[in-house]
Amino acid sequence: MKENKINVELIVPCIGQKYNLFIPVNKTVGEIIKILNNIINDMTGCFPSNNKLCIMNVFENVIYDSKTEILNSGIKNGSVLALI
Repeated sequence: MKENKINVELIVPCIGQKYNLFIPVNKTVGEIIKILNNIINDMTGCFPSNNKLCIMNVFENVIYDSKTEILNSGIKNGSVLALI
């Protein structure tokens, strides 16, 4: 694993899918949401583009501010996140 990325499990409830992926720590939560939105839409063809999505830590019940950098968010290797 590279030091500039962390491995998380991403749950996308609206399409009933889970993904295990690496996300860069030098991006903001908002940037990651945009990237994930595009990737999931490309892979599934059915994920609606939405600029009002947020990322939530499933076990800690924390919704992350879109301006927070991943590095400073508390998201770490093994975190389980939901894109809602």
